[in-house]
Amino acid sequence: MVQNSNEMAQELQKIHTAENHKMITLDIKDLYVNLPKQGIIQATAIWMDRNKVGTDTKEQIMLLLKVIIEQNYFQYNNQYFKPEKGITMGSPISGTLAEIYLQLIEERYIKHWIEDQNIVYYKRYVDDIFIIFDISRINEIKGF
Repeated sequence: MVQNSNEMAQELQKIHTAENHKMITLDIKDLYVNLPKQGIIQATAIWMDRNKVGTDTKEQIMLLLKVIIEQNYFQYNNQYFKPEKGITMGSPISGTLAEIYLQLIEERYIKHWIEDQNIVYYKRYVDDIFIIFDISRINEIKGF
């Protein structure tokens, strides 16, 4: 995760790329409205367990989280809508919930490629992702 584009630009200046390195960019389409509610709840529970949040506190936070996620309304042109999936764009907590969920996804599905050096560089800023990978190791990255 990077904090801003300047930080990433400074990091990229230090990277030495080779002919077998390829760059790709990704953008998570409509991030907030496409996040799975149950996935957010599970990721938050995992995060609290890792950070040794007490049982009572965890139960209270999980209850509040479920209420927040289900009270997912927004207003447009003087009409109110309740989306069936995702979380509300513009809610003060949406960015934090998205970050908790995406960090778990990265840990489960991306981290091992970085550790095995199949991915040379990986950075994400909210829903924008930049990757440099080693094409000579493409057979090890199948499905990516």
